[in-house]
Amino acid sequence: MVSDLFHGLTALLSGGPILFLILGMVIGMLVGMLPGLGTAVALSILLSFVYHMSIINMVALMLGAQAGGYYTASITAITLNTPGAPESYPTTLDGFPMTERGEGGKALAISAAATWMGGWIACIIFVGLIQVASPLITTFKAPDYVGVIALAMVLVGLVGDTPMNKIVVSAAFGLMLSFVGSDPVTGVYRFTFGLPQLADGVAVVPFALGVFAITQMVVMYGTGRGATSAAPKVGLKNLSKTAWEGISYTFRHPGSVFRSAIIASLLGLLPGIGGFAGNYVSYTVGKRLSRKGREFGTGVPEGVMSAEGSSLSKEVASLLPAVALGVPSGIGMVLFIAAMSIEGIEPGLALLREHPSLPYTMMWVMAITALLSCSIGLILSPWLSKVSRIRGPVLFPYIIGLAIIGSYAAATSSIGFAELAVFGLVGLAARKADYSLAAMIIGLVLGGIFNDQVHVTAETYGWSFLWKNPIADLALLAAIVLVGVKAIPSTKRMLSQRRNSLDAYTGGAHIPGQADWQSNINLELLIDVVMLVGSTWYMIVAFGYPSGAGRVAGAVSAVVVFIAVFRVIFDARKFMIIRGRRQAPETESGGQEPIVPQQGSGAPLGEAEGIPDVQGASLEALVRQGAVATVEAPEYSDEPQQGGRRHSVGLRELVSLGWFAMFIVSTVIFGFRIGIPLAGGIYSLVGVRWSRTWQRAVFVVATVIVLYLLIMVFVDTLHYTFSGII
Repeated sequence: MVSDLFHGLTALLSGGPILFLILGMVIGMLVGMLPGLGTAVALSILLSFVYHMSIINMVALMLGAQAGGYYTASITAITLNTPGAPESYPTTLDGFPMTERGEGGKALAISAAATWMGGWIACIIFVGLIQVASPLITTFKAPDYVGVIALAMVLVGLVGDTPMNKIVVSAAFGLMLSFVGSDPVTGVYRFTFGLPQLADGVAVVPFALGVFAITQMVVMYGTGRGATSAAPKVGLKNLSKTAWEGISYTFRHPGSVFRSAIIASLLGLLPGIGGFAGNYVSYTVGKRLSRKGREFGTGVPEGVMSAEGSSLSKEVASLLPAVALGVPSGIGMVLFIAAMSIEGIEPGLALLREHPSLPYTMMWVMAITALLSCSIGLILSPWLSKVSRIRGPVLFPYIIGLAIIGSYAAATSSIGFAELAVFGLVGLAARKADYSLAAMIIGLVLGGIFNDQVHVTAETYGWSFLWKNPIADLALLAAIVLVGVKAIPSTKRMLSQRRNSLDAYTGGAHIPGQADWQSNINLELLIDVVMLVGSTWYMIVAFGYPSGAGRVAGAVSAVVVFIAVFRVIFDARKFMIIRGRRQAPETESGGQEPIVPQQGSGAPLGEAEGIPDVQGASLEALVRQGAVATVEAPEYSDEPQQGGRRHSVGLRELVSLGWFAMFIVSTVIFGFRIGIPLAGGIYSLVGVRWSRTWQRAVFVVATVIVLYLLIMVFVDTLHYTFSGII
């Protein structure tokens, strides 16, 4: 262990790797400042650059970016009340109140010290647990991998409020994409449409770039704003005055950090959900156990320490299931596993035996990045906090250019452009309709392993695995229970609420956001129909392949067909109700008949006729649930303005898709060297609004130069070039 620990460090410090670590850390820190963008976008872009890299350089780049953004995500949470990542929300509860009373510098220092300390505590735990990883792996058989992968897909999808049926469909869609190409067991080519470029399957990089980077740029272009428009409340003078006080306080009261780091490390070991839940659980436990627990949420240092002590520690701990079992704890680890597969590294026993010092190198990357990112981030926080105010249209050409370059590198042909475009549209539709992008990508990444292990299980064990493999039984049982726990109550609630209130709700009541709700139903119905037709075709083709090559694919698609039938029937009914509502007779005043709840029932408006209480619920939640809301007249007096804004955002998103198409077409015609800078120059000239002519001129010149330099680095470093059709 000691020699591997030493060799892991020396390999990292030998010239090139440490430079890649710093590069990844800087990228992660900058992206971590942008709420909504997330490290998933940065990692998906970096994923396309790991080809032809050494293993150590890849680890340094990817994990440096993964770890670099966690402290900077807390900068906007503390100074702007806007978390840079969803996990950073608990930091806002005490960090921003401290900023409001003039202690923002102290809060930033506490966050930096807690993030660094928590990460190093988790590194020590990792070194201890990696010693028992090999014996643990040897106990895993094929059915156990099937069960754990199924559980991981469910757990990843459970993050957020996505309905269970959409989580299952999302994961199944990712699996269906993973079955494209040559079946490793039978050698049969599946779903390639005769295209040799698809023989190796769907590349993860274009998919990740499409569903994360492209969709995020479309959304940010639609709003026309940056991640946040608020002005930071911490200046350099305020920071330098209170920073040492915050660091000193953290070291004098380390209990909250130790507790959070240990909790998050244990949660980080859980496939799928641990990487997200760590901050929330650690903060909640800290509130329960701290002597100042009653003051949590009012701006106490212990609250910041409880939240931030877990932010990096959970990521360090999530390395263990990723390395030992190939099962991720979150999107970052999904993309890291994809990077390892590009390098030809298979997680599991082979990795631990063939590269015994590599896990320790990963740990050292996390430890060094934690120290550097927290130190540098604290010093630069007054300036870094301004990055989140960069407008989406300004970022657009750079992210799109990198995405196009990366998609080509992954597919090694122009098919990457088509995949990027298709998955960009798929990701945008899935995001609008509230499907789980996380479940999709984990299905794609783990689909190959899942397919292989199902084949081995069927051939070796048959149904006997149910009483011979307790690990598989527990994992599958846990997955089924979790699906039921979320699906059954939500389905019952959905059916009862929609049955009792949808007719009344859409039959005459006028509420703000109703037009947007109706358009969402139209979108969902369209997606349902496409999903039903596509999955049915997929299932028929899958079961038609010889030698059982499509057996697993057909079974997965059959699940989608079943859910699609249910959704088409249900959403078609909602569509017909809305259509009837539009044709309903109007009252004398020109409006439609209002809803009048039954009197004398003793229930407040909103509970009559089986309608739930809506007090304190947001309009978006009410519209999604189909509940009746009592809205005072002033509340929707500005609805035309809001509706106009939604209409404007939708038009801008369509325009952004047009710009995206122009980038791809220009690249296909003129190649990298001319096509991307040309598209960037045209976009910069007319696609972004500026108040002064000189700002537009500077932006045009900067965009063309930066894109050209990026292409030169790409071509000269990775030796990939695309000359276009002209």
